[in-house]
Amino acid sequence: MSKRSKARIIFFLYILVLLCFDTTYSFMIFNLFLAFAALELSFLLPLFRIRNNKEIVMSMFFVVTFILLSPNAIYVVTDLIHLTFFDFDFMEGLELKEWWNFTILVSGVFLALFYYVLMMDQVRAFLGRSKWMNLILLLMIILSSIGVYIGRFLRFHSIHIFTEPLTVVFQIVHSLDYSSVLFIGWMTILQIIICWLFLDEVGVKNGT
Repeated sequence: MSKRSKARIIFFLYILVLLCFDTTYSFMIFNLFLAFAALELSFLLPLFRIRNNKEIVMSMFFVVTFILLSPNAIYVVTDLIHLTFFDFDFMEGLELKEWWNFTILVSGVFLALFYYVLMMDQVRAFLGRSKWMNLILLLMIILSSIGVYIGRFLRFHSIHIFTEPLTVVFQIVHSLDYSSVLFIGWMTILQIIICWLFLDEVGVKNGT
């Protein structure tokens, strides 16, 4: 079974579980959907490779849309902060509700990481043998880190770039300080580590 098929099957199974069973983390439906959407767009990148001048506008629109959605994959990792909803006081015994929700949240994060690695591998394949590949990947990682900051702390979604672009830019500029830059740096380092550890293991093969 291809990794793309696995990604799709586990996504729908995960969403089905969230819809059918009680969980504190039902918001993962939306967050993981955005991560899944970014992954699916990455598989379409080869279709929008520019071959003539007539394709420039459409190709650029698609690539920009993909870039705006791409931070959603790594963003899900920061949902781990919601584990604080529970005490996890093991000295008081085993509380099944806590560990059920722990399983749900961590499973979603692992799935998002799988999507992230697959997505970055598709980007790498799209860039091919370009001498700028590593630089472009680094820029994409940094943009994703900024996107995580915007989503987590400024509470903007990707769609707001289109609906409220000036507001988004204004909020970003006025929120940047030592702490925000440090957070963006940490998210960048985290992504570099993930790519270094797992990207080569995924590999782009026929049927992925």
